[in-house]
This record gives sequence, structure tokens and C-alpha cells, in this order.
Amino acid sequence: MTAKSISAGQGAGWLKCGWDLFKHDYGTWFIMFLIFIGIAIVLNFIPFVGSLALSLISPVLMAGFMYSAAQLDQGSTIEIGNLFQGFKDKERMNKLLILGALSLLASIVLMLIVFALVGGSAMMNIDESTGTIDPESMMTGGMIFSFLLIALAGLLIAMGFLFATPLVMLDKLSPVDSIKASFSACLKNILPLLVFSIIYILLAIVAAIPLGLGFLILIPVTILAVYCGYRSIFH
Repeated sequence: MTAKSISAGQGAGWLKCGWDLFKHDYGTWFIMFLIFIGIAIVLNFIPFVGSLALSLISPVLMAGFMYSAAQLDQGSTIEIGNLFQGFKDKERMNKLLILGALSLLASIVLMLIVFALVGGSAMMNIDESTGTIDPESMMTGGMIFSFLLIALAGLLIAMGFLFATPLVMLDKLSPVDSIKASFSACLKNILPLLVFSIIYILLAIVAAIPLGLGFLILIPVTILAVYCGYRSIFH
């Protein structure tokens, strides 16, 4: 898959496109999202194994949203069962599970980086007389640089996985190729991604005001906006 470079303004259009898809059948989208949240809550109650399983199947469930968005985009209707579309094709399911495993591995690597950088800085700033960490000495140039490195590592990981799920589900790419294509797409479209991120942050502030209830709409709309971004860059 070859990613196109698009204009910065199209980053704002992704959210509008996501909203248009959502309002077309908001009832089905909302129920699909609630089912996804319910599955996540149940799995998180199972120590270790549950969170591991959730990490693995999250791309499979996200693929259901991508498939449904594509169906609606092509003029077809959608149904709640589409959430599990990723499980219905064994080849795609295996690829999506591998994608989940790679995402989990990337998260572990990021945590190791955090522990190495932050933990190392903390050890160097222990007050020998009291045995405690001095908060003021922690906020040194080195510590700030560590936080910047962590943010950069997190950003690079996010770039690799942003469009990976629709590329696997809708274009049948391998997990590794989908990550490469997603990373390349993000590199070519930094400005629209920046516009998209700024608008999302502003909307998130608004969504948080009524006890965070706005996120029940903002999150599914954002998931659909990712599909819109994928479509505008790759098709």
C-alpha cells in the first residue's frame, strides 16, 4: 500500500467524516461501543490473563468497527454483529491477533524505556541523608530530556499502529507490512495528524465537562475518524 500526502485541512475533515458516519446509524454504533467497553471491563476483572487477552483481541474488535465503517461508506447497512466480523475470517483473525501481540510487545518495550529513564533519574536524585527523592532535583534538564524521549517513543509506536488495523482488515496486509505502511503514512502526513490531534484535544476538554459522558460519543466518532483518515490517505 502506498500512502498519499494530503493537505493539513483534511485532518479536520476526518472528525467530520467520523461524525457523519456515526450519526448515520448512531444507535448501532453506540451499542457496538458499549459491548466493546463491556468486554474490556469483564476481561480486566480477570487478573493478568484478562488484560493480556484484551490486548490481543482489541485489534480484532476494532476491525469490526473498520469493517462496519467501510460497509456504511459503500452504501450498505450495518448491524451490531459486525463488531465480531474480524473473528469470522480465520486468516484475518490470525493477522489481527498477531497485530495485538505486536502492540502488546511495543507497550512492554515502552514501559521498559520509562522504567530505565525515570527510574535511573530517580536513583541519581536520592538524598543520601534522608534516603528520599528530592522532587526539585528530579526536575533537571536530564529528567526533562527523559520525558521527551519517552513521549517520542510513544509517538513513534502510535504512528505504527494508527492505521494498522484497517490495513489488515480491509486490505489484507500482513501485520508487519501494515505497521510499516501506517508509520510511513503518518510520516507523510504530520500536518493533518497535528490538526486532527489539536481538534481532538479541544473536543476532549468539552467531552470531559459533563462527568466525562461526552466520551461515549467522542470515542466512537474518533474510531470512525481513523477509518476516514485511512481512506483519505490510502484510497
